[in-house]
Amino acid sequence: MEGQRIIEFNRIKICINNETYEPSDDTSLLMSIIDIKKGDKVIEIGSGSGILSLEAFKMGGEVVAIDINPFAAISTLCTSRINSAWIEVINCEMLTCIRDVKFDVAIFNPPYLPYEERKDWIEYSWSGGPTGSEELIRFFDHVKAKRIYTLYSSLTDYERVLSYAEKKGLTIRKKVEKNIGLETIFAVEFHDKSSSS
Repeated sequence: MEGQRIIEFNRIKICINNETYEPSDDTSLLMSIIDIKKGDKVIEIGSGSGILSLEAFKMGGEVVAIDINPFAAISTLCTSRINSAWIEVINCEMLTCIRDVKFDVAIFNPPYLPYEERKDWIEYSWSGGPTGSEELIRFFDHVKAKRIYTLYSSLTDYERVLSYAEKKGLTIRKKVEKNIGLETIFAVEFHDKSSSS
């Protein structure tokens, strides 16, 4: 594939190409709070390079990685293979290819910029709709998990995100933030109130 290459991020070898989002500060921040228990059933939506799925696998998770972008799905599969990890990789939109499955953990580094144009596959990585919160809210509508690790930005309509999460029975257990210029990004661990763990 044109542009396919192996790079290192946080001392981890990963595969990317010209249509796959290259991990950045948001990836590192989200990675810093992910906590997987051995045997946890984990799903990552928007897996991109696959680095977060790989991290979940290394912690003992049974991981399914999904990305709408076929080039990103290839990157995730490549990252899995070069790190000798067994990650099930699926190319589909959000959770449309999985029915009524409850996971222990869901991971989603969503497109969160208030931008609404997708001419190329790579734009699915950052185009979060008019308020930057649309994809995260759609995720809350579809995911069934005891714990959710996700991210939002000060550029996002984050009050809408937090209000919607609360309406869905999710409570924040952990939150870390990082300032990047005029933007602040927040990585959050949500727990489903109806779940015992």
